[in-house]
Amino acid sequence: MRRGTDGSRSPRRVVAALAAATALLLGATSTPAAAQDAPPEPHSPAPINPIPITPACPDTRGGGGAIDQNGGAVIGTCWGNSPGAGPDRTVSSALVWEWYGCDQWRPFSPGSTVSRVDPHGELLLEDIVARGLDPTVTYVWHTIECRHVQLNDLDDDTDDVIELWGWGFLVIGTTPPVDPTVLRDIAADRIDPEPPTPASAPMWSEIPSVVHLPTWLWITDDWEPLEEQETEGFVTVVVQARPIETTWALSDGATVTCENGPGIEWTPESVEGSTYCSHTFTDAADLIDGTVSMHWTFRWWLNGADMGDFGDFTRVTPITFAVTEIQAIETGG
Repeated sequence: MRRGTDGSRSPRRVVAALAAATALLLGATSTPAAAQDAPPEPHSPAPINPIPITPACPDTRGGGGAIDQNGGAVIGTCWGNSPGAGPDRTVSSALVWEWYGCDQWRPFSPGSTVSRVDPHGELLLEDIVARGLDPTVTYVWHTIECRHVQLNDLDDDTDDVIELWGWGFLVIGTTPPVDPTVLRDIAADRIDPEPPTPASAPMWSEIPSVVHLPTWLWITDDWEPLEEQETEGFVTVVVQARPIETTWALSDGATVTCENGPGIEWTPESVEGSTYCSHTFTDAADLIDGTVSMHWTFRWWLNGADMGDFGDFTRVTPITFAVTEIQAIETGG
């Protein structure tokens, strides 16, 4: 469950936040946190950091980590690019000090550590949008405890100076960012319609066509869009595949393209010439083979925003015609 710092959220605010999240994915940038002048008093209640920080590994896009409870290093994940995640790595104490924001008040010195990292629930969508963060990432509020050691460089009995303070809330991204086009492609891969089912009049698999008479062509499949969706964090991508045309490619050299529909099924009541998808053979043949191709195009939406077309695909079925001719017999009168 995602938890925030205030009370109930209305549906209208959620819709507004989704719209803002979409705008954020389309090009908004986040605002870096402002450094604070002094740390909280040692052992004092953790204040709320007004501008949370997103910690990052050097020269990368982001990272997340967890304290080794046995007292060792911090195990972190650095993300080199968006999208994509790099391998887990053990990072230095100096990097951890910077990573968790302790360097806002004291520079790192040997022996300094981040001694506690406590999670306090996930950010709500409006929290993410308000801070200019990537809504495909899961973020968690944390309080941090910093233990700073100032080593004594003098040759005397003076002890090292140790400061311990807690502060929060720090925002840490716990999952790598996801490019919405990756979600789009995952959804598109799940759309896999069957090849088309061809039909004709005369029926190609049962009765030969006749030369110089139109053969009606159509497919019996539904001519309806197919949809899939994929969600990551507060980002939902919807992908729709729409049929756009069929193409009949025959070995007699003919190519018949039928746009805007599957073709018109022939019935005994059909009027000659009322189909937009037909072919007239000119020569008899025992075998005219070919294919029927059904062409589809993709369109996608990002949190309800229309992102346009992005690709297409084709499904193909083989077909074979026999073609005959009717012999006319002239009789004397």
